[in-house]
Amino acid sequence: MPAEKRSYSVLVVSGKKQNAGFLSSMLLSFEYRHIDMVTGANEAKRKLLMTRYDMIIVDSPLPDEFGSDFASDIAFETRAGVMLMVKSEVYDRVCRQVEDYGVLTVPKPVTKQDFYTAVKLVTATSARLLNDEKKITKLQDKLEEIKLVNRAKFILIEKHGMTEAEAHRFIEKDAMDSRRSKAQVAKEIIDRE
Repeated sequence: MPAEKRSYSVLVVSGKKQNAGFLSSMLLSFEYRHIDMVTGANEAKRKLLMTRYDMIIVDSPLPDEFGSDFASDIAFETRAGVMLMVKSEVYDRVCRQVEDYGVLTVPKPVTKQDFYTAVKLVTATSARLLNDEKKITKLQDKLEEIKLVNRAKFILIEKHGMTEAEAHRFIEKDAMDSRRSKAQVAKEIIDRE
């Protein structure tokens, strides 16, 4: 099911202002509007504490580190899609080093078309991660509801002499009659005891 078109936020990490400006102007031409730029890994880490990004582009080398460790770390710690741009001479080695973390490595120099393709790939990856994150949250909520209902059923069985089926029906009926979720009814039963 296609999601509605949304605006993606991008963090460009580059030690060279000229490169950052070039990447930013290309992103703007691809209709990416929320673009922040920083000059190094440490500054990017501080920025990431305050802002959540959909995509992070690391133009290596950075002034405070090469960039591959930083790219791997943020790919592991965030749901952002991560692109690491490296000189073509080190592309194969760096790609092998970061690909297991989900980092897309792009060799420099890069054409506008190749950069566009890479950006779209990272965007698609970011969107998929966001969808997966939403599914996981739903499943976690459902699991919490099941745990609450089971605890409430146990209380009804132990303290009120109901069978498991009677306790289940009691919670379900109370939820329907009061137009609340089973989790809310279960929590009320648990809080009363």
